[in-house]
Amino acid sequence: MAGEAEKLFKDLGEKIEQLIEKAKHASADVREEMKEPIEKLKKERDKLEKKMVDFRDKNEPKIEEAKHHLKTAIDEMSKAFEKMFRKGPGAEEYKD
Repeated sequence: MAGEAEKLFKDLGEKIEQLIEKAKHASADVREEMKEPIEKLKKERDKLEKKMVDFRDKNEPKIEEAKHHLKTAIDEMSKAFEKMFRKGPGAEEYKD
């Protein structure tokens, strides 16, 4: 579990960095619009990571039980990223 969780958090960090990079190349208005959601996503990621570490430290045998819940939370954050990418620079590339 620890390896999987670390990979999920690494992937999430990479997605945040991709979003930041996209924002750098956007107009000032779009950069400003994306600033707050990016910060919220970073804070949420950090909170989830801290909860996972705290839980692991207190409940090592129960980590497998938490795996599903953690993955679900990270999947939801990934969906938020996808939604932001569609709104951000290059949104026309993602039209449905």
